[in-house]
Amino acid sequence: MIRYENNPVLVKEDVPFKVNSIFNPGAIKYNDEYLLMCRVEMPIGRSSFLIARSKDGFSFKLDTKPILTPEDHKDCYEYVNWGIEDARITSIDNKYYLTYTGYSKYKPVVILAETENFKTYKILGPISEASNKDCSIFPEKIDGYYWKVDRPEAEERRDIWISKSPDLIHWGEYSVLMEPDKGTWEDNKIGASTPPIKTKDGWLMLYHGVRGFGISSLYKLGVVLLDLNNPRIVKGKSKEPILSPEMDYERVGDVGNVVFSNGWIKEDNDDLKIYYSGADMNVCVAETSIDKLVALCK
Repeated sequence: MIRYENNPVLVKEDVPFKVNSIFNPGAIKYNDEYLLMCRVEMPIGRSSFLIARSKDGFSFKLDTKPILTPEDHKDCYEYVNWGIEDARITSIDNKYYLTYTGYSKYKPVVILAETENFKTYKILGPISEASNKDCSIFPEKIDGYYWKVDRPEAEERRDIWISKSPDLIHWGEYSVLMEPDKGTWEDNKIGASTPPIKTKDGWLMLYHGVRGFGISSLYKLGVVLLDLNNPRIVKGKSKEPILSPEMDYERVGDVGNVVFSNGWIKEDNDDLKIYYSGADMNVCVAETSIDKLVALCK
């Protein structure tokens, strides 16, 4: 993983209106531009989504106002009125699907929305019960079904689950995909990070792991490889984290000692740009390649 030398690429001072922070962007290539759907925490403490655009993947220009807010969720506002957070973006059949966390008194739920132009959005509503988050959808059907990974917020467990659907709305055949390795960097909990990418070796996906550290926690990133034909099978994963909070902009902020990603972009040469946030305060970029990450999983 090679950090961009001019990280962070976005901070709250870049936003053209008052916010507490900008972080945790979903990422996609759209119309030959790098597009980030960033989470911005408003002064009231609740989050909306703001789009950033770039020609080179490093220098971004932000929109002048949020593109999606809790108030836009008219039919399910009661499940998002405390904020919307951490969008993942998946392209399927010329449509773009967003999965993100809606917060309310009912705890977190996964919300699904679709768009064709990143200007107008059709909000399809919750696709999970409370309490659930960290949802990513696979970019194509497998064995005739759509697939997703997420993390139910169980009382004593923090595992990654996998399920499938005929229509992206109704999900079933749930099973545990991964659980934390106790006594390691992911001791306390794990969660899916980026939407999976298809490679010749399997489905490649980033995930985050958390370990308690004194009165705080350390958030780090790992990578996992799933079977192409049966994504319930874990073929391998990195033994060590591939990105850890080391720089000042990753260690000091609203939530210290955190690197967190929910968006990456594959280039034509199979290089990867991973968009992540440090300490829940900014947007950063790190680069690697599919081959390097697959090799770690093997």
